[in-house]
Amino acid sequence: MEEAIPSLSSGVIGSRFVSQDDIESAKSKREEQWKAAYARLGQEPPPQQVEDSYDGRSLAEKLAANKIAKQEEYEEKTKLANQFRALEEDEIMFLDSIREKELEEERQRKQLDGEEVKSFKEAVAARTSASNPPPINTKSTVAPPTTAPKKDIKKGLKGVIVKKKGKPAPVAKTSQVKADQANEKKREPPTGEDVSQHSQEPQSKRRRVSES
Repeated sequence: MEEAIPSLSSGVIGSRFVSQDDIESAKSKREEQWKAAYARLGQEPPPQQVEDSYDGRSLAEKLAANKIAKQEEYEEKTKLANQFRALEEDEIMFLDSIREKELEEERQRKQLDGEEVKSFKEAVAARTSASNPPPINTKSTVAPPTTAPKKDIKKGLKGVIVKKKGKPAPVAKTSQVKADQANEKKREPPTGEDVSQHSQEPQSKRRRVSES
């Protein structure tokens, strides 16, 4: 009974069966021949493409898997496209109002910060000036009076004759002194010289009259 069963390695079925060892040996032999051919040319063989792993699925299963993968890719694309759409006018106005409000708050915050910094600096300056008073100058330096430079009148009036100022008239005191001296002389008794002078005066007058 056992002899009636044909062996798988013999006959038509045995000729169609290929073991894994035969596949590996054929592959290694092909690689050796390929490298030897490039060696004869004096070139290095390029890197071989990695063969796909053996897939034992049937063709129907492969097609079904490819269809499912394409459907998932399409759904993912449409999902991303639905996430982005054009904004309506009401939405744009609402977003603009929010943005303006944020800008106004930011401006007020900066202004408040600037005022606080300014007040802090003023307080620090007042404290330092109070702790270190400026020195008091006991001697007040008086600036010397500035005299305007005298203009040279002679240079400015070239060709013009300037009259010299006459001596001022004698003051009334000199005339008063002379009058006092004359009164004193009148009060004094006449001396011999005065008498002789008075006696000579009429003689001289007589001579002048006779000569004329």
